[in-house]
Parts: sequence; C-alpha cells; structure tokens
Amino acid sequence: MDRAFRYQTGEVEEVAAELRKTGHTEVEVIKEDRIMPFLADMEEYGFYVARDVPFDYEAISFFDNQDFVCRVHLDDRQEGKRVYIDFFCDYEETSYDPIYLG
Repeated sequence: MDRAFRYQTGEVEEVAAELRKTGHTEVEVIKEDRIMPFLADMEEYGFYVARDVPFDYEAISFFDNQDFVCRVHLDDRQEGKRVYIDFFCDYEETSYDPIYLG
C-alpha cells in the first residue's frame, strides 16, 4: 500500500483545495488535541464537521503499528457534498519545545 501525501495542520487552504478535488485527504497532527482547532479553521473554507457521523477511530485498523488517529467526515457547504480527512500522528513526544509549537 502506498502512503498518500500528508498535509500539515498549517496548510488549511491546501487541504481545502484537495478535498474539493478528490473528496478526501490525509493530515498529520502533532497530537490529537490539535484536530478540533484545525477543523475550526476549515470552516472558513466552507467545511463543517458532519454532525451525523462520529469520528471513526477504526477506519484504518488493519495495521499492527499504525499512526492513524481517526477519520473525520465533513460537509462541504460550497459544493454540497460529503468529504473526509484521515488524521495521522507519527509520534507522540512527552514534551515539545514551545518555539516548535508556535
């Protein structure tokens, strides 16, 4: 299985463009608690969390040592379609340098 290109949480505009183009994409997060602020930023581009679909923590559960966090379905209110983002986290540090986190 090939690994898809993964965006970073700071690339909101690029993620929005990819969602409109393909209907799905992958985003890398430092920690799971960064997902909700990122999704709030996506609202500026017309993407809203689908309230009728819970976050799916097992959408990709067939790998033993996986970095998959969850799949989040979004409603694209500009295009009128449902899309999704798979969130991944490569590693979990116990602490981060405050400069790195911004």
